[in-house]
Amino acid sequence: MVLILRYTADLLEMRSFKRFETELAHLGFTHFQPLASLRPWVQRYFHLRVATDLPQSIEQTFYPDGGTSLHFYFPTPTLTQTLSGEEPQVLFHCGQSRHSHAFLPGIELLIVRFHPGGAFHLLGIELQDIKSTTSVTAIDATQLQLTGLDQLLSQLAQTNQPARRIALLEHWLLQLNQRQFTAALSRHECARIGLVQASLPKLIQTQASLEDFYGQLPLSRRQFERRFKQETGLSPAQLLQLNRVKVARNLLSQSPNLSLVQVAFDCGFYDQAHLHQHFVRVTQQTPGQYKKRKMSQISNPTSR
Repeated sequence: MVLILRYTADLLEMRSFKRFETELAHLGFTHFQPLASLRPWVQRYFHLRVATDLPQSIEQTFYPDGGTSLHFYFPTPTLTQTLSGEEPQVLFHCGQSRHSHAFLPGIELLIVRFHPGGAFHLLGIELQDIKSTTSVTAIDATQLQLTGLDQLLSQLAQTNQPARRIALLEHWLLQLNQRQFTAALSRHECARIGLVQASLPKLIQTQASLEDFYGQLPLSRRQFERRFKQETGLSPAQLLQLNRVKVARNLLSQSPNLSLVQVAFDCGFYDQAHLHQHFVRVTQQTPGQYKKRKMSQISNPTSR
Protein backbone atom coordinates (compact mmCIF):
# COMPACT_ATOMS: atom_id res chain seq x y z
CA MET A 1 0.00 0.00 0.00
CA VAL A 2 2.83 2.39 0.88
CA LEU A 3 4.51 1.85 -2.49
CA ILE A 4 1.26 2.65 -4.28
CA LEU A 5 0.78 5.85 -2.29
CA ARG A 6 4.39 6.87 -2.92
CA TYR A 7 3.97 6.33 -6.65
CA THR A 8 0.76 8.34 -6.63
CA ALA A 9 2.41 11.23 -4.79
CA ASP A 10 5.38 11.19 -7.18
CA LEU A 11 3.04 11.06 -10.17
CA LEU A 12 1.06 14.02 -8.83
CA GLU A 13 4.34 15.90 -8.36
CA MET A 14 5.44 15.29 -11.95
CA ARG A 15 2.03 16.31 -13.27
CA SER A 16 2.24 19.50 -11.22
CA PHE A 17 5.55 20.37 -12.94
CA LYS A 18 3.88 19.81 -16.31
CA ARG A 19 1.00 22.00 -15.22
CA PHE A 20 3.41 24.73 -14.15
CA GLU A 21 5.00 24.63 -17.61
CA THR A 22 1.59 25.49 -19.05
CA GLU A 23 0.38 27.93 -16.38
CA LEU A 24 3.72 29.74 -16.16
CA ALA A 25 4.54 29.72 -19.87
CA HIS A 26 4.31 33.52 -19.85
CA LEU A 27 7.21 33.48 -17.37
CA GLY A 28 9.42 31.32 -19.60
CA PHE A 29 9.26 28.57 -16.96
CA THR A 30 11.38 25.40 -17.39
CA HIS A 31 12.62 22.84 -14.89
CA PHE A 32 15.53 20.41 -14.78
CA GLN A 33 16.25 17.30 -12.75
CA PRO A 34 19.50 17.26 -10.74
CA LEU A 35 22.24 14.66 -11.10
CA ALA A 36 21.49 11.37 -9.33
CA SER A 37 24.08 12.02 -6.60
CA LEU A 38 22.34 15.29 -5.69
CA ARG A 39 18.73 14.07 -5.79
CA PRO A 40 18.55 13.19 -2.08
CA TRP A 41 19.17 16.88 -1.38
CA VAL A 42 17.98 18.81 -4.46
CA GLN A 43 14.43 18.51 -5.77
CA ARG A 44 14.66 20.51 -9.00
CA TYR A 45 16.27 23.44 -10.77
CA PHE A 46 13.85 26.03 -12.12
CA HIS A 47 14.60 28.66 -14.73
CA LEU A 48 12.42 31.67 -15.58
CA ARG A 49 13.02 34.35 -18.17
CA VAL A 50 10.11 36.78 -18.23
CA ALA A 51 9.35 38.52 -21.52
CA THR A 52 10.45 42.13 -21.63
CA ASP A 53 7.31 43.29 -23.43
CA LEU A 54 4.86 42.44 -20.64
CA PRO A 55 2.91 45.55 -19.60
CA GLN A 56 3.34 44.91 -15.87
CA SER A 57 4.76 42.52 -13.31
CA ILE A 58 3.09 39.15 -12.79
CA GLU A 59 2.24 37.91 -9.31
CA GLN A 60 2.22 34.21 -8.44
CA THR A 61 1.25 32.52 -5.18
CA PHE A 62 3.45 29.84 -3.62
CA TYR A 63 2.71 27.43 -0.79
CA PRO A 64 5.10 25.87 1.77
CA ASP A 65 6.12 22.20 1.54
CA GLY A 66 9.09 22.06 3.91
CA GLY A 67 11.69 22.79 1.24
CA THR A 68 13.99 25.80 0.86
CA SER A 69 15.49 27.57 -2.17
CA LEU A 70 18.43 29.53 -3.51
CA HIS A 71 17.30 32.22 -5.97
CA PHE A 72 19.80 33.69 -8.42
CA TYR A 73 18.53 36.96 -9.94
CA PHE A 74 20.37 37.90 -13.11
CA PRO A 75 20.63 41.48 -14.43
CA THR A 76 18.20 42.29 -17.22
CA PRO A 77 20.13 42.56 -20.52
CA THR A 78 19.80 45.74 -22.53
CA LEU A 79 18.91 45.90 -26.21
CA THR A 80 22.58 46.29 -27.14
CA GLN A 81 24.10 44.09 -24.48
CA THR A 82 23.30 40.41 -23.97
CA LEU A 83 26.02 39.59 -21.44
CA SER A 84 26.69 42.27 -18.86
CA GLY A 85 29.30 40.50 -16.73
CA GLU A 86 27.45 41.75 -13.65
CA GLU A 87 27.13 39.13 -10.95
CA PRO A 88 23.63 37.91 -10.01
CA GLN A 89 22.03 38.65 -6.69
CA VAL A 90 21.40 35.49 -4.67
CA LEU A 91 18.81 35.06 -1.91
CA PHE A 92 18.14 32.09 0.36
CA HIS A 93 14.39 31.55 0.86
CA CYS A 94 13.47 29.58 3.96
CA GLY A 95 9.91 30.65 4.81
CA GLN A 96 7.20 28.08 5.51
CA SER A 97 4.10 30.15 4.89
CA ARG A 98 2.06 31.11 1.87
CA HIS A 99 3.55 34.03 -0.01
CA SER A 100 3.23 35.87 -3.31
CA HIS A 101 6.09 36.85 -5.60
CA ALA A 102 6.02 39.54 -8.26
CA PHE A 103 7.98 38.73 -11.44
CA LEU A 104 9.09 41.86 -13.23
CA PRO A 105 9.22 42.07 -17.05
CA GLY A 106 12.64 41.05 -18.38
CA ILE A 107 13.81 39.36 -15.18
CA GLU A 108 15.80 36.13 -15.36
CA LEU A 109 15.81 33.80 -12.38
CA LEU A 110 17.52 30.48 -11.63
CA ILE A 111 16.26 28.56 -8.59
CA VAL A 112 17.68 25.60 -6.71
CA ARG A 113 14.86 23.93 -4.81
CA PHE A 114 16.11 21.83 -1.88
CA HIS A 115 14.29 18.96 -0.24
CA PRO A 116 13.72 19.40 3.50
CA GLY A 117 17.18 19.16 5.06
CA GLY A 118 18.96 19.56 1.72
CA ALA A 119 20.25 23.06 2.49
CA PHE A 120 21.63 21.82 5.79
CA HIS A 121 23.59 18.99 4.19
CA LEU A 122 24.93 20.84 1.14
CA LEU A 123 25.22 24.41 2.44
CA GLY A 124 25.60 23.83 6.17
CA ILE A 125 22.61 26.08 6.91
CA GLU A 126 20.86 25.33 10.22
CA LEU A 127 17.31 26.59 9.77
CA GLN A 128 16.53 26.36 13.46
CA ASP A 129 19.31 28.86 14.20
CA ILE A 130 18.09 31.21 11.46
CA LYS A 131 14.54 31.14 12.80
CA SER A 132 15.76 31.86 16.32
CA THR A 133 17.67 34.98 15.25
CA THR A 134 15.53 36.59 12.54
CA SER A 135 11.98 36.66 11.18
CA VAL A 136 13.25 37.42 7.66
CA THR A 137 12.55 34.56 5.25
CA ALA A 138 14.60 35.81 2.27
CA ILE A 139 18.25 36.23 3.25
CA ASP A 140 21.16 37.62 1.24
CA ALA A 141 23.10 34.38 0.67
CA THR A 142 26.42 36.22 0.45
CA GLN A 143 26.02 36.90 4.19
CA LEU A 144 25.86 33.15 4.95
CA GLN A 145 29.57 32.59 4.16
CA LEU A 146 28.89 29.70 1.79
CA THR A 147 32.07 28.04 0.56
CA GLY A 148 32.84 28.84 -3.08
CA LEU A 149 29.80 31.08 -3.60
CA ASP A 150 31.81 34.14 -4.63
CA GLN A 151 33.61 32.16 -7.32
CA LEU A 152 30.32 30.68 -8.53
CA LEU A 153 28.71 34.11 -8.88
CA SER A 154 31.70 35.30 -10.91
CA GLN A 155 31.42 32.27 -13.22
CA LEU A 156 27.65 32.68 -13.64
CA ALA A 157 28.18 36.27 -14.74
CA GLN A 158 30.33 35.11 -17.66
CA THR A 159 27.59 33.21 -19.49
CA ASN A 160 23.95 33.79 -20.39
CA GLN A 161 23.16 30.16 -21.30
CA PRO A 162 20.79 28.50 -18.79
CA ALA A 163 22.26 25.01 -19.39
CA ARG A 164 25.78 26.28 -18.74
CA ARG A 165 24.66 28.11 -15.61
CA ILE A 166 23.02 24.95 -14.26
CA ALA A 167 26.19 22.96 -15.02
CA LEU A 168 28.25 25.49 -13.03
CA LEU A 169 25.71 25.37 -10.21
CA GLU A 170 25.76 21.58 -10.08
CA HIS A 171 29.56 21.51 -10.05
CA TRP A 172 29.49 23.82 -7.02
CA LEU A 173 26.89 21.67 -5.24
CA LEU A 174 28.86 18.49 -5.98
CA GLN A 175 31.96 20.07 -4.45
CA LEU A 176 29.96 21.02 -1.35
CA ASN A 177 28.56 17.50 -1.14
CA GLN A 178 32.06 16.01 -1.24
CA ARG A 179 33.28 18.53 1.31
CA GLN A 180 30.52 17.60 3.75
CA PHE A 181 31.18 13.89 3.31
CA THR A 182 34.93 14.33 3.87
CA ALA A 183 34.30 16.38 7.00
CA ALA A 184 31.93 13.75 8.38
CA LEU A 185 34.44 11.02 7.56
CA SER A 186 37.12 12.79 9.57
CA ARG A 187 34.71 12.99 12.53
CA HIS A 188 33.70 9.31 12.14
CA GLU A 189 30.09 10.40 11.60
CA CYS A 190 29.39 8.82 8.19
CA ALA A 191 26.47 6.86 9.61
CA ARG A 192 24.75 10.14 10.49
CA ILE A 193 24.93 11.57 6.97
CA GLY A 194 21.55 11.57 5.33
CA LEU A 195 19.60 10.09 8.24
CA VAL A 196 16.88 12.72 7.81
CA GLN A 197 16.84 12.28 4.03
CA ALA A 198 16.66 8.49 4.36
CA SER A 199 13.64 8.86 6.64
CA LEU A 200 11.72 11.30 4.43
CA PRO A 201 10.13 8.74 2.04
CA LYS A 202 8.54 6.98 5.02
CA LEU A 203 7.61 10.15 6.85
CA ILE A 204 5.88 11.96 3.99
CA GLN A 205 3.58 9.09 3.06
CA THR A 206 0.11 10.56 3.41
CA GLN A 207 -1.06 7.55 5.43
CA ALA A 208 2.05 7.51 7.65
CA SER A 209 1.68 6.89 11.38
CA LEU A 210 4.19 8.88 13.42
CA GLU A 211 4.23 6.24 16.15
CA ASP A 212 5.13 3.51 13.64
CA PHE A 213 7.66 5.85 12.04
CA TYR A 214 9.46 6.56 15.32
CA GLY A 215 9.50 2.85 16.12
CA GLN A 216 11.64 2.14 13.03
CA LEU A 217 14.36 4.72 13.80
CA PRO A 218 17.86 3.91 15.13
CA LEU A 219 17.57 6.89 17.53
CA SER A 220 15.22 7.80 20.31
CA ARG A 221 12.28 10.01 19.37
CA ARG A 222 13.76 12.99 21.22
CA GLN A 223 17.18 12.61 19.57
CA PHE A 224 15.67 12.30 16.10
CA GLU A 225 13.29 15.24 16.53
CA ARG A 226 16.18 17.43 17.73
CA ARG A 227 18.28 16.54 14.67
CA PHE A 228 15.29 16.79 12.32
CA LYS A 229 14.46 20.31 13.49
CA GLN A 230 18.11 21.34 13.28
CA GLU A 231 18.26 20.24 9.63
CA THR A 232 14.77 21.21 8.38
CA GLY A 233 13.52 23.87 10.81
CA LEU A 234 10.37 21.77 11.28
CA SER A 235 9.17 18.90 13.44
CA PRO A 236 8.33 15.59 11.71
CA ALA A 237 4.65 16.19 12.47
CA GLN A 238 4.75 19.65 10.83
CA LEU A 239 6.39 18.27 7.68
CA LEU A 240 3.89 15.42 7.48
CA GLN A 241 0.97 17.87 7.59
CA LEU A 242 2.60 20.18 5.01
CA ASN A 243 3.01 17.22 2.68
CA ARG A 244 -0.59 16.08 3.17
CA VAL A 245 -1.82 19.56 2.27
CA LYS A 246 0.53 19.59 -0.74
CA VAL A 247 -0.93 16.30 -2.00
CA ALA A 248 -4.44 17.67 -1.38
CA ARG A 249 -3.63 20.76 -3.45
CA ASN A 250 -2.32 18.58 -6.28
CA LEU A 251 -5.42 16.36 -6.16
CA LEU A 252 -7.75 19.36 -6.23
CA SER A 253 -5.76 20.86 -9.12
CA GLN A 254 -5.59 17.71 -11.21
CA SER A 255 -8.86 15.99 -10.22
CA PRO A 256 -11.20 18.78 -9.09
CA ASN A 257 -14.22 16.51 -9.51
CA LEU A 258 -13.14 14.47 -6.48
CA SER A 259 -15.27 15.07 -3.40
CA LEU A 260 -13.58 16.73 -0.44
CA VAL A 261 -14.35 13.65 1.65
CA GLN A 262 -12.41 11.50 -0.83
CA VAL A 263 -9.53 14.00 -0.93
CA ALA A 264 -9.33 13.97 2.87
CA PHE A 265 -9.21 10.17 2.91
CA ASP A 266 -6.62 9.93 0.12
CA CYS A 267 -4.36 12.44 1.87
CA GLY A 268 -4.41 10.71 5.25
CA PHE A 269 -6.63 13.14 7.16
CA TYR A 270 -8.99 11.70 9.75
CA ASP A 271 -11.97 13.37 8.11
CA GLN A 272 -12.99 16.38 6.00
CA ALA A 273 -12.94 18.66 9.05
CA HIS A 274 -9.25 17.90 9.64
CA LEU A 275 -8.50 18.51 5.96
CA HIS A 276 -10.28 21.86 6.23
CA GLN A 277 -8.36 22.85 9.39
CA HIS A 278 -4.88 22.09 8.05
CA PHE A 279 -5.61 23.32 4.53
CA VAL A 280 -6.72 26.74 5.79
CA ARG A 281 -3.68 26.98 8.07
CA VAL A 282 -1.26 26.38 5.18
CA THR A 283 -3.01 28.02 2.20
CA GLN A 284 -5.19 30.68 3.91
CA GLN A 285 -8.21 29.43 1.96
CA THR A 286 -10.63 26.55 2.36
CA PRO A 287 -10.38 23.38 0.24
CA GLY A 288 -13.74 24.34 -1.25
CA GLN A 289 -12.47 27.77 -2.30
CA TYR A 290 -9.29 26.28 -3.76
CA LYS A 291 -11.30 23.63 -5.63
CA LYS A 292 -13.73 26.22 -7.01
CA ARG A 293 -10.85 28.34 -8.31
CA LYS A 294 -9.22 25.34 -9.99
CA MET A 295 -12.49 24.26 -11.64
CA SER A 296 -12.92 27.84 -12.89
CA GLN A 297 -9.45 27.69 -14.43
CA ILE A 298 -10.32 24.45 -16.22
CA SER A 299 -13.47 25.96 -17.75
CA ASN A 300 -11.70 29.24 -18.49
CA PRO A 301 -7.96 28.57 -19.04
CA THR A 302 -7.16 32.28 -19.45
CA SER A 303 -8.14 33.01 -15.84
CA ARG A 304 -5.25 32.16 -13.54
